[in-house]
Amino acid sequence: MIQQPFHLIIVFLGIIAFSLWLSSRFKIASKISPVLIILGLSAILSNTGTITTESAFYEKLSNYAVSFAVCLILFTVRLADLKKAGMPMLIAFAIASFCSVAGCLVGAMLLIKQFDTALAGQGWKIAGPYIGTYIGGSLNFFALWDGLKINNNDLFAAANAVDNLTLVPIFMFWMIVPKFLEKFYPAPKLLSPADSANNMINKSLVPLIIKDIAALSFYALSIMFLSKYVKTLFDFDWVHSIPTILILTTIALIAGRFKFIQNLKGSHELGNFAFYFFFAAVGALMHIEKALRLAPVLFVFVSIVMIIQISLALLLGKIFRINLRVLAVAELAAKAGPSTVIAYTNTKNWNELALPGAAVGLLGYAIGNYIGFAGAYLLKIIVQ
Repeated sequence: MIQQPFHLIIVFLGIIAFSLWLSSRFKIASKISPVLIILGLSAILSNTGTITTESAFYEKLSNYAVSFAVCLILFTVRLADLKKAGMPMLIAFAIASFCSVAGCLVGAMLLIKQFDTALAGQGWKIAGPYIGTYIGGSLNFFALWDGLKINNNDLFAAANAVDNLTLVPIFMFWMIVPKFLEKFYPAPKLLSPADSANNMINKSLVPLIIKDIAALSFYALSIMFLSKYVKTLFDFDWVHSIPTILILTTIALIAGRFKFIQNLKGSHELGNFAFYFFFAAVGALMHIEKALRLAPVLFVFVSIVMIIQISLALLLGKIFRINLRVLAVAELAAKAGPSTVIAYTNTKNWNELALPGAAVGLLGYAIGNYIGFAGAYLLKIIVQ
């Protein structure tokens, strides 16, 4: 059995490389997503006794990887780009975010007994990552899971798998429904083409540069240190009660406003690479049988969330007279982020909505952690 940290890193790198190769080589693997492949392969190796299932190294790797990745990806957020979104898109995104919170809170309240059983009386925590992912995508899901200290790797594997699977029905819904319901909503206004939308996600397609990678790593690690050090500077209970991930999120967003960080290439790629280590470590700690037993209740939960979220968004969109195309783009921006927005607008030939949609998608990265924590603790007050 492989137990040494150095040997485990070699195994994880092999899993990550193989999973990315599968995703780039086979269509079915790309649809599954490398995240689930990494989780699955790592879990198989640990459950078959190839690598250890219990190691303090896994927890340390997970904690560092999440914080490092969150810093790097938040460096890409440009809050100034929100002026390109326009008021209708910002209102639509606010509706999508509100409906996400409502859906997650209602779903969690209905299933709180089942979640309490899985999390030893702390079932309220499950609302946080799902609120985060329905506002800012998977980045917030992972950050909130780590920040809320939901110490159940089997539940994480099931929750992450279910979360990934929900994107398909949501995407299909917004592909089909606008055609039938658009006549009940205000007509779209002509906007200027979004010819630079991709620049908001990936500033350049040039190869990664070593000095940029080194600088990004330095800034991210420095922020990780600073976010923990800040809590030791002030002898106030309320400061110590603030989750470290929220302090880190705030500092990373501020740092991302500086040009010398904005001009560095590779933040998104390096951040995703760090997340892959997190998935590998979580997969190694997972018991497949237990994860499969937890999946059904999570399917019920996300079904409730999606029904409430979409129905309420359609209703509020009608009340606030939001064009259905704008609402659809904002809904996908909240759940899946800028990349999916651009794919969606290209498919629908709504190119004028690509840049506004990408802008609010990046806004979701920025606010998802804050709202996720607030929602989780609100649920705690309600159910306890």
